Amino acid sequence: MHLLLPFLATLANGAVIAPRQSVTQVVRLSSIENVAVRSNGQILATNMNSANLYSIDPVAKTSTTALSVSGASGLSGIGEYTPDVFAVIGGKNIYKVDFTSSPPKSSLIGAVSGANNLNGLAVLSNSSVLVADAGKGAVYKFDVGTGAHAVVLQDATMAPTGGIPFGIDGIKYRDGVVWYTNIFKNSFHKVAVDPVTAKATGAFTTLWTNLMGDDLCFGPNGKIYVATNSGNSLVEVDPAVGKPTSVGSVTGSTSCAFGRTEKDSNVAYVGAGQGVFAVTIKA
Repeated sequence: MHLLLPFLATLANGAVIAPRQSVTQVVRLSSIENVAVRSNGQILATNMNSANLYSIDPVAKTSTTALSVSGASGLSGIGEYTPDVFAVIGGKNIYKVDFTSSPPKSSLIGAVSGANNLNGLAVLSNSSVLVADAGKGAVYKFDVGTGAHAVVLQDATMAPTGGIPFGIDGIKYRDGVVWYTNIFKNSFHKVAVDPVTAKATGAFTTLWTNLMGDDLCFGPNGKIYVATNSGNSLVEVDPAVGKPTSVGSVTGSTSCAFGRTEKDSNVAYVGAGQGVFAVTIKA
């Protein structure tokens, strides 16, 4: 979710989280919502106010419109479920964007009936994705082949709050665990799930309640990285500890994804209000 508020990442106790890495701007684009990285190194970026899916060359530092997703008025969550094929949220719809053909093509997979405000997306397998409904405070499992879907996770930690209202925002899945943020509760959570059904097999656990979190990504070092939106930073989380450590200041950070080439596998590309930024993660 895109917000822009002019203050540094600060915990509820008033302590400022000091960044430890430098940040460089890759390209200037307004209101980037989510990012993903293709196997060829190109960055894909979405905007909730545009049907254009942007392609960014992080070496040349240029951006182009890869394609416009027909039928969508804006795009949010994105994830690669098979090589160079992505699921993208557009309103209440889930679209397929296929880069295996040239030029790339988009097509509607299906609508999520009953959805309130879809935002975050996580790849569960090569046949299904998890879609976070920020307005309902729930997660759908969505079949990318048939469009079949059902609520598989719903909990008070996902519930919407605030004037918008907006609850669960960022979501990612790995190794039987779903990690997610609740943006206006300033909280970060996890829950163990069945890898096939995505239904909870353990308790919903809260890791923090004092720092805004938007979308998130996994680093090559086993750490989790969370964009803090109005916290204006990218924070690193050791899954074993669950507490944030800032690695870079990025104003209005909304999302992140790591590079996939030999030269940038340790670079987190961060979507934000003013474009896409690069944060090199040092050991």
